[in-house]
Amino acid sequence: MCIRNMARKGQAGMVLISLIGLLYAAPVAHASLLDRVKDIYQLPGHVEQIQKDYEATKQELADQKDKLAEAVKQSQEIEDRLLRQNEDLKKDNAQLQERLKAMEQIARDKDQRNRKILYMVITAAALVVGYFLLGRVFRLIVWRRQKRGLR
Repeated sequence: MCIRNMARKGQAGMVLISLIGLLYAAPVAHASLLDRVKDIYQLPGHVEQIQKDYEATKQELADQKDKLAEAVKQSQEIEDRLLRQNEDLKKDNAQLQERLKAMEQIARDKDQRNRKILYMVITAAALVVGYFLLGRVFRLIVWRRQKRGLR
């Protein structure tokens, strides 16, 4: 009998605690047990939304990765094209340098030829002038000798 009494007292205490719990208003700031249960049942929806967001982010990342790979490919193509252009310009520059050297050599040869011609003309003119002067001096000498011989 003692055990039954204790069981009844325990049951009565539980009922009393339950009634107090139901009658006692929970503070507004705390979620009730019902809200927690609702949240637990809504978790699959939240998980699905998180999974959708994850998939969308994953897709955006893949798109960005593809765009980046395309940008890298384009920049590599541009770099290759610019390197080829640089090599072509180096070859053109070398050819132009050779042409410039050849033209400078032609100009030096022309100047040297013109100097030789000028020296030849000056020498010829000096020879002609010298011939006339020498002829005059020779005539003067001959004329003086003849004048002395006549005296």
